[in-house]
Amino acid sequence: MKQIKIILILSVITFCAQANDDVPLLTDSELTQNLPARSLGSLSLDLKNQSIWQQNDNVTTSDRISARLYGNSHINQYIGLDLNARLRSQVNSRGHYQVEKNSRLDLQSFALNYTPNSDWRFIAGRTNIRNGVASGFNPTDWFKENSQVIFDTLDTADRREDRLGVVTLMGVWLNRDSIVNFGYRPNLHARPNTVASNRDVIGLGVDRTNPQDSIFIKYSQSSWDNLSLTLSSLYQRDQPSLGTELSFAVQDNLVLYSEWFGQRRQSLTDSAQKMHGQQQFYHQFANGLTWSLQESWVGNEDISLSFEHHFNETGLTQHQLRGWRRAIAQNNRPAYRIASLANVKQEPLAKQQLFSRFVWNNFWGDNDLTAITTITPMDGSGFNQVTLSAPIIPALRIDLQGYHYFGKANTIYGSSGRKNGLILSFIYTI
Repeated sequence: MKQIKIILILSVITFCAQANDDVPLLTDSELTQNLPARSLGSLSLDLKNQSIWQQNDNVTTSDRISARLYGNSHINQYIGLDLNARLRSQVNSRGHYQVEKNSRLDLQSFALNYTPNSDWRFIAGRTNIRNGVASGFNPTDWFKENSQVIFDTLDTADRREDRLGVVTLMGVWLNRDSIVNFGYRPNLHARPNTVASNRDVIGLGVDRTNPQDSIFIKYSQSSWDNLSLTLSSLYQRDQPSLGTELSFAVQDNLVLYSEWFGQRRQSLTDSAQKMHGQQQFYHQFANGLTWSLQESWVGNEDISLSFEHHFNETGLTQHQLRGWRRAIAQNNRPAYRIASLANVKQEPLAKQQLFSRFVWNNFWGDNDLTAITTITPMDGSGFNQVTLSAPIIPALRIDLQGYHYFGKANTIYGSSGRKNGLILSFIYTI
């Protein structure tokens, strides 16, 4: 633990400029209007200590400390630097601590942006490109595959905000009624055990985020009062794709939304088995609604409910799932590889999945409560997660998060390797 504290102190000294990956990519006023005055100027520094308890067949306890420095640094009136980096170190009850194995510097975003006027912005470097209107599964989120840094939450909406960005050349055009994003993600051909890939503490992981050349474009229409529409396309070699995002405000407190993504690719089973020549056009959907309780019912409190249905045509059919469950019961490695691939791609293993979210902000003073549930109706397995966020002082917050996996040992979530867990986090922001 003494070594971990040394690393945390060094991280505060050596970091110089990092960026928040959820900062909008458009006007300078949007970039700065929500940032409070801080001692670090336009930067924010999060110091986090986490105690983690996990139970499967055995109980494992861990302690993780991290320092994340993020923000937008303006070099001049036209050029800015977006950075987001985190130095973390973790020790657990089942292993001996070694700095080179238990510590990591995650350079999640590092990009220059050039804004010649209010209509255009150009970005070059590593940035977190996020798509999608759903919160439990985002079919249109092109670059989610293999992007997760650590296991910190089961909530997809939170995980996609804090992940490895892709190295890209990107442009943004904004007018009064619409936004167009376009860009190129190159294949960086990163070799194993190098700084560019996974070398010890400082590996950049671009082998995960930039494994092949990609060209993308996204058009968002925002001139309609109650309707928002986004059309997108991603092209990778022999894998063209199209996507749509649609959200419609039926009333002030009821929003319907839908995502569709179609791509020429392999199914999860064929891809995990490394079969060739089996590509076809597959569809993925995420349809849902969010209902916010009326102010006349709840006063100043913010309470909302979301329900979603997820469909993944590349996932297991009911017939395939029966065979997969028999294989899992026999500890069949190819069956586990299929599940592992779905986890890496961050998409449902089965064709059908249900998701719900309950949010109650300010339910007790300034404390916020969030509960999510994911269920695979095809085998009855799933998980729950409840998160309580409690600000102590303006700069200090405590998060308590608990999760529970349910289902038989040979079901999708019952065989995931997790049963119960608790994460207690102390976050201090400078």
